Amino acid sequence: MSRTPLPNPLTDAQTDGAPLPLMAVRDRFSEWLFQKALPFWATTGCDGTPQDLALLGAQECLTLDGQPALPPFKRLRVQARQLFAFSWAALHGWEEGVSRAHGIFCFMLHAHREDGGWVRSLTREGAVLDSTADLYDLAFVVFALAWYGRLEGSGRAEALARETLGWVQQHMATPEGGFLNCLPDDGSARQQNPHMHLLEAVLALYVTTGHEADLALAHTLYRLFRTRFLDPVTGTLGEFFTSDWQPAGAEAGQWVEPGHHFEWVWLLGEYSRLTGVDTSEPAMRLYSFATRFGMVPETGRVRDVLTRSGSVLRGGSRLWVQGEALRGVLCQDRRDSRGLAVRLAENLLDCYFTGCPAGTWVDQLDASGAPMVTKIPTSSLYHIITAFDSLDQAARQAGRPPVQKL
Repeated sequence: MSRTPLPNPLTDAQTDGAPLPLMAVRDRFSEWLFQKALPFWATTGCDGTPQDLALLGAQECLTLDGQPALPPFKRLRVQARQLFAFSWAALHGWEEGVSRAHGIFCFMLHAHREDGGWVRSLTREGAVLDSTADLYDLAFVVFALAWYGRLEGSGRAEALARETLGWVQQHMATPEGGFLNCLPDDGSARQQNPHMHLLEAVLALYVTTGHEADLALAHTLYRLFRTRFLDPVTGTLGEFFTSDWQPAGAEAGQWVEPGHHFEWVWLLGEYSRLTGVDTSEPAMRLYSFATRFGMVPETGRVRDVLTRSGSVLRGGSRLWVQGEALRGVLCQDRRDSRGLAVRLAENLLDCYFTGCPAGTWVDQLDASGAPMVTKIPTSSLYHIITAFDSLDQAARQAGRPPVQKL
C-alpha cells in the first residue's frame, strides 16, 4: 500500500476557495493545538526526570490549576491515548512529539503481559497495579500502536498490535459474538463502547499496514453493529446489553449517547472508505437522531445522555461529545453547508479551552453552561486531536478547486 505524506498543519496551506468560516476556525484551532496544547502536554503533561520527561509516561490527570495531580495509578488507556497524540503530532510536523511518543511507548511496555495481554493499570513508577485485561484499554493499545508504527517505522509496533488483537480473539471472544468487557469477566453488562473503539483500532492498523488480513476483524465488528448495537425501530445505538446481546433492562436499556452516535457516523464513513461497503443508511439514521435530539439549538452544544425516544437523561455536555459531533458532522457534510461544524469548533475554543490554564480544557459543562469539573483529564487530548484532524482535512478538501470534467 503506497503511503501518501500526511498534510502538515504547521506549514501547508491549501485553503484557497474553502468556506471562510471553516478556514478561520481551523486556523484558530490549529494555533491553540500546536502553540499551546501540545507544548503544555509534552512538558507538564509528561512524567519523569527533567532530562527525559516521558520516562514515566504521561500524567494521568491534572489539578484545575494545571499541575500534575499525581494519583497513585496510571491507566493503560491514558498512556495509549497519549502515545497516539504525540505520534499524530510528530507525523504532522511537530518534531517534539517524536521523543515523547518513544518515551511513552517504553513506559507502556511495563503493562505488557508475558502471555500477550496487557494490564489495566500501573503505579506511577511502572509496577503492575491491576492485572485485569480490559477490552477498552486493549482497543486503545492497538490504535496507539498503529499510529506509533507509522512514526517508528521498524514494524515492531504493528507486530505488537497484531499480537494484541490475536490475544483478544483467542481469550476474550464469546459464543454470542463480540468480546468480554474484561478478563477475568466481572459479569457486568455487555457494552458497545469498547467494540466501537476496537473497530477504530482495526481500521487504523489497516491504514498503517495495507494488509487485507488486518481488516478481517472490522467486518465482524460491523456485522455486530448492524445486528446488535443499532436498533432497527428507533435508529438509535444501544450502550448496555445482556450476555446474549439483548438490550439491558430498566434505564440501562434506554440509555443512548449522542456522542457515540456521532462517533459511529465517522467510523462508518471510514469503514466504507476503506472497504467499499455502503454504510450510508445506518450512518444517516444515527446522524439524524443525534442532531435532532442531541444538539441544543440555543447553544450548539451536544447533550451527554438521552433515552431512545430522545428525552434527556443527562443534560450536561462533555468535551469529548463535542469533538465527536464535529467529526460526525464533517463526515456527513464535508463543506459544513449548515454551519454546524463551525459552531461546534467555536464552542470548543470559546467554552471548553478557556477559563483554564493555557493549553488545557474544561472537561464538562452543565446544562446551563457552567463548568462541573474537579480535574483536567489527560485522556481528552485524543478526542481533541481527532476532532481537529477532521476539521483540518475538511478545510483542505474544501479549498481544492473542483475537478474539471472533460
